[in-house]
Amino acid sequence: MTPPPPNRMQQPSRMVERRVEIGGIVTSYAEGPANGAPLVLLHGQGSQWEDYTKVLPTLTQRHHVYAIDVHGHGQSARLGPGGYTNRHIGELIAGFIDAVVGEPVILSGHSSGALLALWIAAHRPDMVSGLFLEDPPLYSSIPPRAERAIGGILPRLAAEFLRDDPTGGFQRLYVEKSGYFSFFGPLAAPLVRYSLRWIDHHPGEPLRIFFLPSLINVYFEGLANYDPAFGAAWDDGTWYGGFDTDAALAAVKCPTTLLHTNWWFTRYGTYYDADGTLMAAMDGDDAARATKLLGDVEAVPLSSGHLVHFERPKEYLAAVGDLSQRVRSR
Repeated sequence: MTPPPPNRMQQPSRMVERRVEIGGIVTSYAEGPANGAPLVLLHGQGSQWEDYTKVLPTLTQRHHVYAIDVHGHGQSARLGPGGYTNRHIGELIAGFIDAVVGEPVILSGHSSGALLALWIAAHRPDMVSGLFLEDPPLYSSIPPRAERAIGGILPRLAAEFLRDDPTGGFQRLYVEKSGYFSFFGPLAAPLVRYSLRWIDHHPGEPLRIFFLPSLINVYFEGLANYDPAFGAAWDDGTWYGGFDTDAALAAVKCPTTLLHTNWWFTRYGTYYDADGTLMAAMDGDDAARATKLLGDVEAVPLSSGHLVHFERPKEYLAAVGDLSQRVRSR
């Protein structure tokens, strides 16, 4: 294990960043002190381990935390053609747990990280004592449905970037075409212009907008270290090669928490916008279908945006704590 270059954002206290090479592939991760049962954190697409900053001070008091940069993100290895599948990356992370942690873990995955956690819990049950699925796009990310889901925007633009090879980098293309700032209403166009100028004047750096909530900046911090080939595998369906969502859910035997955000539904009474686009990772039918397939599951609906551990850290910590208690009580 070797230390990474000192060019990352300031690390949360108590976490030490490390690298390990397993089978010739580098995994970058941050490790906390051995204060309890092992907990492995898997971030979502376009992010990196640091977006857990708000919950790490508490988690590291209760657990031995390992926060991983999923391959294609952060400082972990970029994978070659055909490498970005749920099955393959799940195998790599299972190899990490086996080699570095060496005992069963509570596995918490957010969004795409939750699909990886699901694969591991289904196919390597010996490694997972508890499973936390934080707002997973269990069905909405599967083509062609992904074309009518808000979560499909990033993969679609990643595929466009690789196809057209535009100048200015992927972050610039994303700001220009994603509609990311549309929630700001009439301020969206000025924010896009400001952001494009900032990116042009700070090549290679993640976008920072000092006058907007920190949620915006933490997202672009991760996006700057993102391999668009990861997203392209979602766009063309390659990601799902060798992975069946229903079969995986039915195979999970450990205590599980399924956290489902429903902010859009709470506000508008529907999970879909006027154009029929799914404005969440799951709608109510998706969540009910997954809950029925899972065995020992606690379903937690929450009125929140997608990045729960950053937007609603107290609720996330409470839900992880409840899962930890269920694991200990087994």
